[in-house]
Amino acid sequence: MSDYKTKSKKYSGGFKALLSDWMILFLFVALFALCCLNSNFRTTTNIMNVLRQASFIAIIAMGEFFVILIGEMDMSISSIIGMVSIFFAGFAAKAGLPIWLAFLAVVGMAALVGVVNGCLVVYGKMPSFIATLVVTNMLKGANYIYSDGLPISGLPESFGQMALGRIGIFPIAVILMLITAVILYIFTAHTALGRSFFAVGGNKEASKLSGLNVTFVAILAFVMSGVLSAVGALGLTSRTLSGNVTLGDNLLFDVMTICVLGGTSLTGGRGRVVGIVIGALFLQVISNIMVLMGINTYWQWLVKGIILVVVVLIDSYSKKDE
Repeated sequence: MSDYKTKSKKYSGGFKALLSDWMILFLFVALFALCCLNSNFRTTTNIMNVLRQASFIAIIAMGEFFVILIGEMDMSISSIIGMVSIFFAGFAAKAGLPIWLAFLAVVGMAALVGVVNGCLVVYGKMPSFIATLVVTNMLKGANYIYSDGLPISGLPESFGQMALGRIGIFPIAVILMLITAVILYIFTAHTALGRSFFAVGGNKEASKLSGLNVTFVAILAFVMSGVLSAVGALGLTSRTLSGNVTLGDNLLFDVMTICVLGGTSLTGGRGRVVGIVIGALFLQVISNIMVLMGINTYWQWLVKGIILVVVVLIDSYSKKDE
C-alpha cells in the first residue's frame, strides 16, 4: 500500500510539474488556434509580422530573465534601450563612425551599465529594485542631455535590414531571436556557469558553501541583461532608422510580463529560455488580434495587466504547494 501511495504521489507530482512548466505552451497553442478563426490573423504576412514584432522584445526579455533567475530585478532596461538607441544614432549618423564600431561602442556602454548595477547590488548591498531605479534616472538624464530630447536620424538604409530584412520567407529579426535563444539554452542547460544562475537564485547561501562565485554570477546576470537589452534596442532602432530616447519607455512592463508568462519565478531559481520566447509570442498574439479586432490601446494595457496579475498569483500559489 505504501508503495502504491509513493508511486501515485510520484506520477501525480510529475504530471503537475509538467503542467506547471509547460502551461504557457498549452495556453499559447490554444490562443493561436482561437485567433486563427480570424481570417485576417491567419495570413502568412500577418503571422510573420507577429513573429517579427515579438523578436526584439524577446531578446530583451532574455536578458531580464537572467536577473530574475538570481532573485533580483533590473528596472534600468528602459533607459538602457533609450541610451543605446540615441547614442548609436549619434555615433553612426552624427560622428560618422562605421556601423560596426558604433554597434560595439553602445553594446560596451550597456555592459558597463550592467556592471554598475551589479556592483551596487552586490557590493553596495542595495536592493536591486532601488539600485537599478537610480541608474534608470541617471541614464535618462544623460540621454536627454546628449540628444536634447530630440530623435537623431540619418542612419543608413542598410541598417534597416536588421529589423525588416528577410532570408527567404523568414524575417532576419526572427532568425536573430532563435539564434540567441538556442545559444542561451545551451548555455543554461549544458554549462556549469549557466546552471549556476539557477543555483544562486534557488539558495544563495548554499551556493556560497558549495564553492560558487555568487558575486561574479550576480554581476554577470546584470551584464547579460544590459548586453541583450542593447541588441534588442538596436533591432528596434533599425525599424525607424533613427535614435530615440523614449524608445524603451513602455517596454519594461511587457518584458516583466513576458518573463513571468514564460515561467520564470520572481523569487528566482526557476525558468526556461524557451519560455521567454513563447511568452513573447503569446503577448504579441494578444496585441495583434486586438488590433485586428479594432480594440484600442487602452484595453490592451488593461488586458496585459490582468494577465500579469493572474500569472503572478498562479506562481505564488504554486510556491505554497512546493
